Amino acid sequence: MAALALAKHPAPARTPAFATGAPQVRPVPAATDASATLDRVGTTVSYIRGKTIIEEGNPAEHVYKVAAGALRKVRLLPDGRRHITSFLMPGDFFGFAEGACYTHTVEAVADVTLVRYSRRGFDAALEQDPRASRHFLGLVTRALSATQDHLLLLGRKSALERMATFLLAMADRRASKAGAELDLPMNRSDVADYLGLTIETVSRLITRLRSLKIIDTPDAHRILILKRDALQDLSAGQAGAA
Repeated sequence: MAALALAKHPAPARTPAFATGAPQVRPVPAATDASATLDRVGTTVSYIRGKTIIEEGNPAEHVYKVAAGALRKVRLLPDGRRHITSFLMPGDFFGFAEGACYTHTVEAVADVTLVRYSRRGFDAALEQDPRASRHFLGLVTRALSATQDHLLLLGRKSALERMATFLLAMADRRASKAGAELDLPMNRSDVADYLGLTIETVSRLITRLRSLKIIDTPDAHRILILKRDALQDLSAGQAGAA
């Protein structure tokens, strides 16, 4: 990463962040694990739902870690269509760029709290603390694996298999237990653009899974997984599950 001057901690916002849409900035609480070194060079910022955190093509000056909430990582195709490459959840990092500019747009799909680092400060922290470096390497490895899984999902799986795989992955990421409600912060349009489907197809698939009593939908953002084994069979392409 290009070396940039280490940013000083910004002063606290004078107006409530969630009233104006401006980021609320405050010091990062002390941490006790391998991320402590990183936290010492970061500041906490908060944004409201719908806010653009970074925009494709802008100078890549910061790296972020998700502390709370959820975001979508977006690329626009040449014909203007939107493709969501990933959803970012607590513990995820984003904002990395090989060059001087960001290659993705990142938007909040819910109110979010982030830890923001200058690129130079982040690099220096990893060099100074081997524990932080190993911890971060593990996170990057898992992120790359998730990207490969997503490519497989788009390239080889049917629409129903994609939906089943998505619900299982979200349940695992949100630590939802069997029989517990899964809170999905993203809307169906987001899900469609992530899975490479239309909104109508996403709605039809959810209705089908509900009719099979594999899931229930208390409301648009909550899904109750009733039969995880059946959902796993669908994800694996076992048509008999449906």
